Amino acid sequence: MLSSKKLIKEINSLKEEMKQLESKRSRSMASILESLISHTEPNQTDVQFFRTFSAEIEVKREHLQRLIQQVEQQN
Repeated sequence: MLSSKKLIKEINSLKEEMKQLESKRSRSMASILESLISHTEPNQTDVQFFRTFSAEIEVKREHLQRLIQQVEQQN
């Protein structure tokens, strides 16, 4: 089991990674939303980026929750 300090460091790192992924995902989401508003076909690359970033965020969110539980159990 990792020490609390290492867990907290990893938690902070995951939060930063998620923030960056969410920023990238929002750019794709804006492009998709614009195409929906203008009644055009969304760029498939943007759609794929959105799906990829969303999946990565979800995996990291689950990992983050497990780490937070470990910290809580150690305290």
